[in-house]
Amino acid sequence: MRKIGIVMDSTGYLSKDILEQFQIRVVPLNVNIGDETYSETELTNQIYFKKLSNISGLSTTSQPSVGKFLETYEAMFSEGIEEIVSIHLSLAISGTLHSAEMAKELASNPNIHIFDSRSSALGLGVLAWASAEWAQQGLSALEIMDKLKILIQETELYFIVDTLENLRKGGRIGGAAALVGTLLQIKPILYFNKSAHIDVFDKVRSRSRAWQTVLDQLDRALSTGKRYRICVMHVNIPEEGRVLLNELQVRYPEHEVRLFEAGPVIATHVGAGAFGLTFHPWPSN
Repeated sequence: MRKIGIVMDSTGYLSKDILEQFQIRVVPLNVNIGDETYSETELTNQIYFKKLSNISGLSTTSQPSVGKFLETYEAMFSEGIEEIVSIHLSLAISGTLHSAEMAKELASNPNIHIFDSRSSALGLGVLAWASAEWAQQGLSALEIMDKLKILIQETELYFIVDTLENLRKGGRIGGAAALVGTLLQIKPILYFNKSAHIDVFDKVRSRSRAWQTVLDQLDRALSTGKRYRICVMHVNIPEEGRVLLNELQVRYPEHEVRLFEAGPVIATHVGAGAFGLTFHPWPSN
């Protein structure tokens, strides 16, 4: 049986216990705060927001270097990994996938399979998590890639934010959509549309109503009768995250529910206080 290794970029935000259990490697994006640049994995949200408070304006983000990917791939091959499945955030909003593809061309072993999650945050993370479980079950890299193409169609992500201004300034969403979000204190619900761009799924008047709208989407998905993996995520609001986790565990006791924290790269674009949900059928057929 070939040894399969799983790589994701740092915007997947899986927790340390999952990364260690499945030996998922993480290639970090960069966060630029003032004149300083940090690997995302160097920063907690608490440190990030403290540093951000000391500069004027917003932080920015940048993709990992080709060298960082190449270093990760070569280290894995030297440890006995025979094939790699490398899963990354949407090519429509980041050049991260291009860096991975360029590293593949330079690698000593061509058995690297690059997959565009067409998403980010836990929308990406759950695909890497699933891939690692499939690898542990003995599936080949090509079998994992084929199953990812199916699972991606059933994976949904929704993010509730207070403002779209950060996304507008970062060029991740159009000015017209951002303007709508600021009018009348509307709370936008974001998702990745069919072209894998960040878009506004709905606009409501309160966080509670936005959360209910997202839960309505979850209930629609659960009506199929399948068992689901449900992932709550938050940006620097751990107490509220735990409240949401408890609510979902009580409401959906037959499904797997986990809580995760989205880090500084996503925080740069959606701001503190954002939260959301990712879910897909699991175990997958």
